[in-house]
Amino acid sequence: MNMPVSKKLCLKKQSVRSFSEDVLYAVRNNLPFVLFAVILLAGMVFGSVYARNTEENVLKKLDFLFACDFQARTSQPFSTALLASFASAFIFVFACFLCGLSMWGVFFIPVILFFRGFGLGLASGYLYSAYKLKGVLFNLFVILPGAYICCIAIIFACVESSGFSRCLMSGKSYKMRTYLFHFGLILLIAFLSSVIDFLLSMCLSGLFVF
Repeated sequence: MNMPVSKKLCLKKQSVRSFSEDVLYAVRNNLPFVLFAVILLAGMVFGSVYARNTEENVLKKLDFLFACDFQARTSQPFSTALLASFASAFIFVFACFLCGLSMWGVFFIPVILFFRGFGLGLASGYLYSAYKLKGVLFNLFVILPGAYICCIAIIFACVESSGFSRCLMSGKSYKMRTYLFHFGLILLIAFLSSVIDFLLSMCLSGLFVF
């Protein structure tokens, strides 16, 4: 027996309303993470726009840096390449960790995240400007998967450090052991992103010629 059209529309509206309510609920319960993700995306947008509109001499410097990085990705030993990839993530996570130890660090944490997004957007915009479709494919399949997980780790670091910094500012108690444990888990995520970045570089970089 077929369901009336009006009842189908009613069920559809209810499902859409339920989905939107679930989304709003998830956003409210993870508001710091969402806000930091927006800051990161804003940095990426500014970085990509800057790369598209920058001067030619700046593009030449970016091209030199990319050539060095691409050669290093394909020629360095396993341990060296993995540590080099992990070092960039570690710097941002460690900067968030230090900011969390200060009551004023909460004001600098968004700057760290924006800077990370700007760098990623700058690299993406440069690859598109310089190499068009080939640059987009390289960015999509080689750089972004590891960078995506790395950014998640950095956002978690920002959430954790901002919470600790606000506790210091308000005089609330927060166990240092918990803070260190959470950052240990964040570093594991960052290390996972480095492993993915290294494996994709080894497996797929040979498909691209720059």
